[in-house]
Amino acid sequence: MRKGLIVGATCSAVFVLVVAAAQFQPLNVRTGLWQITKTVTWTDYPPQMAAMMKAGSRPITYSSCVTAKDLTSNPWANGSGDKCTWTVLNSTSTDMEVTGIGCDFGKDSGMTADVHGQIHIEDSENGTGSMTVTLTGNGQTMHGLAKYAGKWVGASCPAR
Repeated sequence: MRKGLIVGATCSAVFVLVVAAAQFQPLNVRTGLWQITKTVTWTDYPPQMAAMMKAGSRPITYSSCVTAKDLTSNPWANGSGDKCTWTVLNSTSTDMEVTGIGCDFGKDSGMTADVHGQIHIEDSENGTGSMTVTLTGNGQTMHGLAKYAGKWVGASCPAR
């Protein structure tokens, strides 16, 4: 009886590890330099911030150096300037769900940011994404929706 319980527990543990590993596959994209275009649309902001938030809704283009390690986190975070701590919730070869905490944006205004998003890979050189952003602090809450388009530019990244 005891031997059967040990074998059953071992098999269950192996099954859980195999299922967990299957949920976290790296994205199937080329490594190297990517060009990312991000547009953020904000809502629920106070009137005194209207001009600043509308100015922030213009597209921003930045470069991200994607390494093999980045394919298991948020590959487009490098170069964004947001400096979030990213956690992958799910990842397949074509889709990744992430959350970000501790982001730099909003800190100057005494606000904290929480981010939740999806990255979708169309092919090894193109992808899209969207992130919902919640900024809270000073008795206020603002929401943002960031849309991303990424395109692989080349195999090598410029020196940092």
